[in-house]
Amino acid sequence: MSSVTPSPVALVWAARELGVSELHWVRTLPGGTHATTTVVGASDGTEFVLRQFPPGDDAVRREIRVLAGLDDLGVLAPKLLAADPDGTVHPNDTGNGCPLIVTTLLPGQASITPTDPQDFARQLGQTLACIHSLVVDPVLPDLFTEPAIDSPLHSVWRELNDEPRVLTHNDFWSGNTVWQRGNLTGIVDWSGAGLAPRGYDLAWCRQDLVFLYNVTVAEEFTRSYNEAFGSPTPDVARWDYFAALKAYPRVETWAPNYTELGRADLDGAGLRRRLTEWMATLPGH
Repeated sequence: MSSVTPSPVALVWAARELGVSELHWVRTLPGGTHATTTVVGASDGTEFVLRQFPPGDDAVRREIRVLAGLDDLGVLAPKLLAADPDGTVHPNDTGNGCPLIVTTLLPGQASITPTDPQDFARQLGQTLACIHSLVVDPVLPDLFTEPAIDSPLHSVWRELNDEPRVLTHNDFWSGNTVWQRGNLTGIVDWSGAGLAPRGYDLAWCRQDLVFLYNVTVAEEFTRSYNEAFGSPTPDVARWDYFAALKAYPRVETWAPNYTELGRADLDGAGLRRRLTEWMATLPGH
């Protein structure tokens, strides 16, 4: 993983917004394919997260809006401390601004190599149920929109589209969670959040757990989620198929996220093989 460091301009802005004398780069967090995410530190040892988005990227505004509504998650969600959604303090060579946000740093680190995968799955399920139980902000975009009519996703979308919407993370996989001493301590990267049926996030994480482990672990995640939410998730098999179809054209591009977090076996070829095997078990394939 390359150690991308924030620019001096971004560090000066963040320090001013936080009311500290100066900030320095501490480390770059792994797994980021959208915003560049770094840990920055103050002279007293306090650490924060600085996220820099591509110029003109509206995802930063969505993340700001979502983070403002996550108080009921308590310590499981980062707190927004400062934001420059227009990139006014960090223009690039073309004059377009790079949006910035600063949040609290959640304790722990990303981990996809737990000693107890079943407990790992249970905690993921319980946490996702908490997210889906939060009050929905109706301003957030609907993520489960109609695909092109000639897309293989379209027929599955028609089957599932009438299901109620909940707050949806939109990339709920184990690499976007933070762990400390075997306990899940937070969920990060809310820039893509919006509204969708429960199965949207659920199937995405089930697929990730199949890649990492097996169907048994994915089923434990689902059992824990349903128990915590209070009702079974409808049409799980169809949601699995929808998630697999979404992954199919691009699954190899996810390899750096897995290999950086310790799963060297999940390179492009490994992910393609696991997805193909998973899809072969799904109804409709």
